[in-house]
Amino acid sequence: MLALVPRILPRFDFRIEVGTATDIGLVRETNQDRLLHCPELALFGIADGMGGHAAGEVAAEVALAAVRTEMARPRSAAIVNAYVQGPSLDARREVLALMRRVGAVANDAVREARHEAPGRENMGTTLDFVLLAQSRAFFAHMGDSRAYLIRPKVTVQLTQDHVLYDTLRAAGNPTPPRRPARNPLVNAVGLASTITVDTVFVDLARGDRILLCSDGVYGAVESEAALSRFCAKGTVDDVAEGLIKHARDRGGYDNATAVVIEMCDRFVKREGDAGPSASDLTTLSACPLLAGMAPPAVLGALAAGVELEMAPGERLPREVASDLVAYLVLDGIVEIRDGRRLGASGLIFPESLVGVRRKGDLPVVRTAARVIRIRKDDFAEVCEQDRILAAALYHRLAAFLATE
Repeated sequence: MLALVPRILPRFDFRIEVGTATDIGLVRETNQDRLLHCPELALFGIADGMGGHAAGEVAAEVALAAVRTEMARPRSAAIVNAYVQGPSLDARREVLALMRRVGAVANDAVREARHEAPGRENMGTTLDFVLLAQSRAFFAHMGDSRAYLIRPKVTVQLTQDHVLYDTLRAAGNPTPPRRPARNPLVNAVGLASTITVDTVFVDLARGDRILLCSDGVYGAVESEAALSRFCAKGTVDDVAEGLIKHARDRGGYDNATAVVIEMCDRFVKREGDAGPSASDLTTLSACPLLAGMAPPAVLGALAAGVELEMAPGERLPREVASDLVAYLVLDGIVEIRDGRRLGASGLIFPESLVGVRRKGDLPVVRTAARVIRIRKDDFAEVCEQDRILAAALYHRLAAFLATE
């Protein structure tokens, strides 16, 4: 465990507190989880190694070392500095592209390390890391460790597990009604010569907490609501240690690691950089789910949302992180059923927010698009916290669904 010290990070607007904890558990012979704590780069990460004996921990260490080395390079620093000095969409896309390149470099490093000693032939690792820049957090995800954003009114799972069942379901392929006991990883560092690196970014506010954790942590927590309770109170050290203790109390069947980061006071104020831009707010206010709402109500509803950038040809899944999702289109063109095309302010899969799963082909992104994704359970959690907001949202949702 690292000492709880509020500190200032380079190129980041909030003071933060960081708590970490890791544990071998009660069954495994070694702890193959590793974490990255690099405040000098505003960079934190977690890796859950696999491969037997010492190979898994080697893979985790190699992957995190590669992330740290790549993010410290002058070229990487220049990209992040350019974003902080002028956080345009193009600058943000450069940061997200950087995160994907770093994930690919980590994959290459682990695959090369396989040949350096006997017993490493099958080693690999999950990998999640977060870069804090200006007033945002940029995430890269590979495997089935997880990243969560814990807010006062909602806990949002930011990543989707790269396991077979979840991947097939997200792609709209036929799957069994229940997740099978054997659900192998289909994407992780070191498994193949190429890797998929999911990226996401979020705006941050004082009181927000980020949780990075291995499956030994979240697998021991009964529900997302229970996770919210664990993460809402106490210091960041209390949260990290409490999650590890709970994992042991539940049998300690796996290594368990948690990194908890809290946004404290904001000491850098920037004009117009908090939350969605004015133009995005105008677009969102024209969306059927939010039509006519005042900006504070729109922002309240969006506490459950995650902004994503989608490339042409990508499909929008109906289900993410084991839950149905809806999308609000900020810009770009998305083609839905019957060839209809939606642009800015479009609403996709609104029925998901009330637990209805629509059949048919998945929507296809036709031009580069930005969307806000909202999971059903996160939407419900926001509504439970504010009944007036809930009434307004469900009224608009019902009216829109009645015309569909």
